[in-house]
Amino acid sequence: MLIHHSRAIACTNRSNRLNLWAMAVARGARPDVLWRMERIMERKLKVSRRRLLEGVATLAVAAGAGWYAAGRGVFDARTGAPFAPWTAFRGQRGGELAELVRAAVLAASPHNTQPWLFEVHPDRIDVFSDRSRSLGTMDPFLREMHIGLGCAIENLALAAGSMGWAPRVELEAGHLRGSDPEGARALERAAPRAIRVASVRIEPGAAESPLAEVIARRHTNRGPYQAQRVPVSALQELSRLSEAGSDGEIVWLERPDQRESFAAHTLRATETIIRDAAMVRDSDAWFRLAPEAVPSHRDGLTLDVMGLGPLLTAAVKLLPRPSAEQMHDDWLRVTREVHLAGDPAIGVIAVRDRYDLGSTLRAGRLWQRMHLWATARGIAMHPLNQVPEIIDRERMLGRAPAMERSFTEALGLGDRQLTFAFRLGFPEREGVCGPRRAAEEVIRAA
Repeated sequence: MLIHHSRAIACTNRSNRLNLWAMAVARGARPDVLWRMERIMERKLKVSRRRLLEGVATLAVAAGAGWYAAGRGVFDARTGAPFAPWTAFRGQRGGELAELVRAAVLAASPHNTQPWLFEVHPDRIDVFSDRSRSLGTMDPFLREMHIGLGCAIENLALAAGSMGWAPRVELEAGHLRGSDPEGARALERAAPRAIRVASVRIEPGAAESPLAEVIARRHTNRGPYQAQRVPVSALQELSRLSEAGSDGEIVWLERPDQRESFAAHTLRATETIIRDAAMVRDSDAWFRLAPEAVPSHRDGLTLDVMGLGPLLTAAVKLLPRPSAEQMHDDWLRVTREVHLAGDPAIGVIAVRDRYDLGSTLRAGRLWQRMHLWATARGIAMHPLNQVPEIIDRERMLGRAPAMERSFTEALGLGDRQLTFAFRLGFPEREGVCGPRRAAEEVIRAA
């Protein structure tokens, strides 16, 4: 069936190509195969953004449901209240302290959970974790949550410098709550509550950084990357972003055998996740696939941020919502055929103690800083954290640390512990913004 459609697409004009593509979708074509077909179409047809939008309209007409397509969010342009925070941060000198929160809410976070709350005081901003926004069994010790909080702290500090202040970041000490199996289970039973993790004190002076200028341009890019390698000089510059005295270390997988081992472990971890019903359930809870879910939640992962490309995104929006199992099966295929394809540049952040609160927050600050630096230079970045997620899951279940032992030995990390992994490269298409809650929604009464 797909061979027939791909041959027909190759032999017809642009309008008929799009109609046939719609027919293939309607007859149950696999998303990963359509992904490859779309990339071929984009290269051969070299269509502009306007032509792509016209093509999406043709898809809807071919299905006889233009009105239905609009109702399914096919033509949404990522505008309105869920996306207004991306243009709300001004960063002008002399502004109010609350302006810093507008920068903080644009930070990266796992599954776009946005697990933060803030209190604004005359001389500081306190940052709190919001445990009600955890990933459950995907993040049983709230390690990824606190990495996201570190990202928000970094944005806040960078914004303070751009507004003419000298920020002084004070991180809370200790270990992540529930960083043992019984503690993690206790966390699941506990009522959600906010816990302060840091204070950013605002003092006279300025510590301006050019990274503040790209806060609103940074987006996670989950799409395909070009074959062009990231220069070694860029990796060296990224390594220098690690703060002096920090125990976080960026490890680049420079040898092909290291990258092959990373890919094998990541695929094995992904397979383990999609066989774990609890992890699939807790991950799927943060997918916002229905059009009404975006304005009502203003968080989570939408179809637009999946990196599918405009044609495939439009087609998937026309279809009924796939099951959680189907979504995660496709995730495995995309991990293999897109995220790990073509031998991309791979890096990891390793620390002395994965469950130390300060180390985790600093790892988040480092990731945000790296991502902003890369964004300013046209380099895309994308977390690939399946391995540390399985390390956490094995610990929570009281199992032998098989994944950690295997990964640490294969990558030669020694006494360092993996806490974050990622790929980077030059993207085939730009990343897009996801929904955000406004600063006013996450500021608590002091």
